[in-house]
Amino acid sequence: MPTLSETVCEFVAAWEKPGGLDQSFRDYFTDKTIWENVGWSRSVGIEEAIAINDLFREKAGMAAIRVENLAVCETGNKVLTERIDHILDKDGNVLASPPLMGIFEFENGKIVAWRDYFDTKSL
Repeated sequence: MPTLSETVCEFVAAWEKPGGLDQSFRDYFTDKTIWENVGWSRSVGIEEAIAINDLFREKAGMAAIRVENLAVCETGNKVLTERIDHILDKDGNVLASPPLMGIFEFENGKIVAWRDYFDTKSL
């Protein structure tokens, strides 16, 4: 069984594959998972999270995200990440590369809360 840190790394690695972002939410979220991009968006559950991604795909042309993990730390049921999320268009070109800090909270192997903190002006 993977550690929580390994689970987070698997979760974000899936975002680079076609359809991987939505599928990762279906695989790792619950219907009550709270996902918050602090100061920008908040969702509850899988479908609301996917709707936020749909909006970002429509408005920004996002097709995938390549994650560069700079640091990952696990304590109890929480995983902290320092990342650069390279937001890609359909041709693999980088649209934006916001640096951010995130925290993932787990229950029974699923993400139940996830908060990312970043400068929203970088998007």
